[in-house]
Amino acid sequence: MRTFETDYGTFTMPDIPKIKTKNGEIFLPAMAAIRVPVGVVQANNYNPNSVPRNNMELLQQSILDNGFTFPIVTVWDEDIRKFVVVDGFHRYTILKDWLQAEELVIVVLEHDLSERMAATVQFNRARGVHQVELMGDLVQSLVNQGMEDEEIAKHLGMELEEVYRLKQVTGIAELFKNQVYSKSWEMREVDEND
Repeated sequence: MRTFETDYGTFTMPDIPKIKTKNGEIFLPAMAAIRVPVGVVQANNYNPNSVPRNNMELLQQSILDNGFTFPIVTVWDEDIRKFVVVDGFHRYTILKDWLQAEELVIVVLEHDLSERMAATVQFNRARGVHQVELMGDLVQSLVNQGMEDEEIAKHLGMELEEVYRLKQVTGIAELFKNQVYSKSWEMREVDEND
């Protein structure tokens, strides 16, 4: 069990169960969901996923019709003593701002900043469209945290070339330092008689 001390009280999360698969054990955080006041959860500052208003309205209608079927994925931030959204920002927005709910259902992952940023992209890419500039900013942030290009590509489900393109979008040459480039072509005149 994990316990979280917040300004809104103490919350206890049960141990997260696991199942066995051919690739090893997989955690089931959805089975360790907890209910918390809205005020103890806050949005992250890096989500590159954008949802048009009509889709937000559809999401609200889905929650009204079907209930809140997917907990908001968070991490515990000890510095601010709040849960920070990793996945579910739009569900969070609908419940908090549109429906003015008093409580949310969350699951809590144990991720550091780069892991949670990668998780946000993994969740989003499985179902949404990203804004290129915001994805570039996210890649830049991961580079600044020391992640290698190959690691970024792996964790964000990208080809290495896509990581390079997103680094170019940011327009920051610093992101390309320490890169190994292939040698340029060497031009030679060729005698057509040979």
